[in-house]
Amino acid sequence: MFDGVHLGHQKLLSILKEKAKQLDAKPVVITFDKHPQLVVKPELYDKIFLLQTNEERFAKLNALGIEDIIVIHFTKEFARKTAQEFLDELIQKYSPEYLLLGYDNHFGNKSSEEFNNLVIKSKEKGLILERISDCVFFKDIEVSSTQIRKALAKGEIDLANSMLDEEYIISGEVIHGNKIGKTLGFPTANISVDKHKLLPLYGVYICTIEFEDIEYSGIVNIGFRPTIKNSPVTIEVNIFDFNKDLYQKKIKIRLKKFLREEIRFENLEDLKKQIEVDVENAHQYFN
Repeated sequence: MFDGVHLGHQKLLSILKEKAKQLDAKPVVITFDKHPQLVVKPELYDKIFLLQTNEERFAKLNALGIEDIIVIHFTKEFARKTAQEFLDELIQKYSPEYLLLGYDNHFGNKSSEEFNNLVIKSKEKGLILERISDCVFFKDIEVSSTQIRKALAKGEIDLANSMLDEEYIISGEVIHGNKIGKTLGFPTANISVDKHKLLPLYGVYICTIEFEDIEYSGIVNIGFRPTIKNSPVTIEVNIFDFNKDLYQKKIKIRLKKFLREEIRFENLEDLKKQIEVDVENAHQYFN
């Protein structure tokens, strides 16, 4: 899945690009259009959350020098393919010279004996099949999409960003909200995101906002807004020094620092005072 395209994935891509240079070939990434469990375990449909949308994932792969991405439509039929059938299909369609897997990446049968047989058979067909032997660590933590999700769930945005090698991104389309931020003197843009996008610990974050290739500073509140009765989960961003119309426009938010968890205030006046503190903390951060 390459979810997050984190430091571990980046090591894999670095090795791949070096091999491609040696073979005078093109580095290509093979991935799926959706998480396999969405297909093989449909009962988990509402419980699977990913670090990136496809658009975010492909953009990061492109930024890391991967121009060609093979996206496989994952179906129940595809899930039933054996490893050898999958390899034969790749060889027939794309004539690869070299295929590299992550250290914990498998297809078909998961036994090492089966993999060794695949290596031998692939070599007979002109394909070098390899799997890297180790993972990447950051501060004694094995870098993985799972560990990044755990860090985000705790609001440990610095740790998550370090393992991702970039700020955590939330992107989406600006939709109409209830205008409460505007009445408080802090107008916000409400963002609609993909239903499988993982949201971090609910609270307020310092962030930057990208719109039409220009970066702005701001703060974003993610969560239920406990001061507002019957509020759904929202993503509201206050963009500093900004007065353009954003409705139905796409923006990209990069989380830089966790400020605080959500707090329930007795009234909107107390909420306004806290937002003033949050904004001031953000200005100090950027200064």
